[in-house]
Amino acid sequence: MKLNHDLVRYVLLSIESSNQVSGPTEDELMMEVKKYGSYSKDDIMYTVSKLEEAGFITGEIHYTKYKEKLKPMWMEPGNLTYEGHKFLDNVRDDGVWKHTKATVAKVGNASLGIISTVAANYISDILGL
Repeated sequence: MKLNHDLVRYVLLSIESSNQVSGPTEDELMMEVKKYGSYSKDDIMYTVSKLEEAGFITGEIHYTKYKEKLKPMWMEPGNLTYEGHKFLDNVRDDGVWKHTKATVAKVGNASLGIISTVAANYISDILGL
């Protein structure tokens, strides 16, 4: 699967909006993300999995074996880590996000680390730093 950067941002925003220290439940995350658009449960689970691997969230995907293959069954989205907060703070603003996506599109695609750096550089330019 391809990592959808818009969905990455939406999942992080959705997790951050939870009032629970442990983060939202699966159902709460699904409802919150739906506010941003129509995404499948598989897409959201994949994004949660990759955000956990990247150290942006404390979430976890639980799998079961089905016909000799692992299949995702349910998720615990968890909460944002410090790295997740740093990334989200760089891309939270819609204007910064649009500029960042347009800049990254010039080269086709980029990692979340590059996206964060592009957004941070743009914010620095706006602030005159």
